[in-house]
Amino acid sequence: MTRKPRRLKRAGTLSVSAPGTVQLGGGTAGQTVTAQLGPVLVEDTRGALAAAWVAQATATDFKTGAGTAAETSLKPRLSYWSGPATRTTGTGVFTPGQLTALLAAPMRSTVTAFTRTLGAGNDTARWNPHIVVNLPSGAVAGTYTGKITHSVA
Repeated sequence: MTRKPRRLKRAGTLSVSAPGTVQLGGGTAGQTVTAQLGPVLVEDTRGALAAAWVAQATATDFKTGAGTAAETSLKPRLSYWSGPATRTTGTGVFTPGQLTALLAAPMRSTVTAFTRTLGAGNDTARWNPHIVVNLPSGAVAGTYTGKITHSVA
């Protein structure tokens, strides 16, 4: 008796996607600006029996003008809160890093955005995070630009 060779399935991927460019809005010195970034999506197609992942967010300095010290002051004043999932598929426990604004995490370093534990098989999770910027009272007027990056592992 001959056996047919078994075909191995190709391993899936774990990926995250987020909006490209987002305008957070404007404000005046001493004010707090809060805006949503738009939907962030994690897709896990690895099909693992014991699947888990952690999505994180990091930020660069937000600068205006020539980027002098007076024009580069917003990163220490940025906070992130993921809010609840807007949609999930698959099994497991999906946990936001910061469920509410009261739990917003400073972006001085990497923050946990969302996690999945106790899952099996493929899944997706989507959320629409908020960015909070506390503008310093001595902020230089201008259009500040910076980058918020999401990753998953």
